[in-house]
This record gives sequence, C-alpha cells and structure tokens, in this order.
Amino acid sequence: MCFYGPISLIKKILPTGSHRSRLLILGLDNAGKSTLTARLSEIYNGESKEPNKQVSEWTLIINNYKVQLWDINGDLKNRQMWPNYYQKAKVLIFILDSKDAVRLSEARCVLCDVLMHHELNRTPLLILSNKKDTSGSLPMSTVIDLMGLDRLEGRDWTIKECSMQTGAGIQEIVDWITNKIDKKKK
Repeated sequence: MCFYGPISLIKKILPTGSHRSRLLILGLDNAGKSTLTARLSEIYNGESKEPNKQVSEWTLIINNYKVQLWDINGDLKNRQMWPNYYQKAKVLIFILDSKDAVRLSEARCVLCDVLMHHELNRTPLLILSNKKDTSGSLPMSTVIDLMGLDRLEGRDWTIKECSMQTGAGIQEIVDWITNKIDKKKK
C-alpha cells in the first residue's frame, strides 16, 4: 500500500472575511460525486460557478464560512488535472461505488496516488462508501479491506456508508464537514 509518512494536524480553515475554506470531492467516474455536490448545494443553498463537464465549482455557506467546493470529473483522462486543486484543498472527500467490487482496486490505486501528494498531507479525508441502497453493495468492512484503509496511518480520516440517490447518510456527511469547519473556528 502507498500510505506512508508523518502526517500532522489539519490546516486552519480561515473565516469568510479572509479566505475561503475549500472542499475537494474526488472519486472514479459514476461513484456519486455530482449527486453529492447537488445534495450539498440543496442543503447549503449553493451557487454554481463555471459548471462544465470537467470541474463544477460551487460556493456554499456553512456556519458563516464560505466554502468553495470542487467536484472534479473522475474519468481517467481528467484525473491528470486533479493535482491542480490539491494545494487549495482544506477538506477532501473521496467517493467509492460500494457495489462495483471490480473497480475498487482501481479506486485504491487512485486514492493512493492522491494521498501521496504532499499538498494533502494535513487535509482531513472523508471516504464515502456510496450506493448502499443497491443490491450487491459491499459491507463497509469489506470496502475497508479491499481499499487497504486499515493501513492508512497518521492521517485524519473517516469512512461512512451512504446513498446519494436516496439521501441516506447525507446528514452524517454534513455533520462531518461542519465539525471540521467548527473545530477551526474555536
């Protein structure tokens, strides 16, 4: 597994008046990134900026903080532009399709490559095991095993099960994002 290196505390999330908090949503194509973005936009009344097929940029207000959210296309040809957003990211969400066991090995390699970038060493990571409402979805323990997450040490990370289609787990995702922002307010 590619996870290594000392990782320290989360970077400071700055207040609205100075800088924006930045939330990066990544994952393979068809994992549920755009559906999550749409749901977060509904909850936080987000405004879309420059939507296109490669990157959707949104501005949300979460606990009086402006949060800039990037939903970046997960197609193989578009992954090469992901590193352009790493330096600015304060929070990282990586979405997995829990019913596509064949592509979990690809997702593991992609996540490994993402986490090897030093710009993300201090960035808290939320891994979402999506599509839990569908038949054939893998249990979280299997996802953790197949993704090698039990070897991920020295990083602030969490995994949650969800269904972007039904909305199951959305509140837990919102609570996690809010918690990361609120921790830095104090």
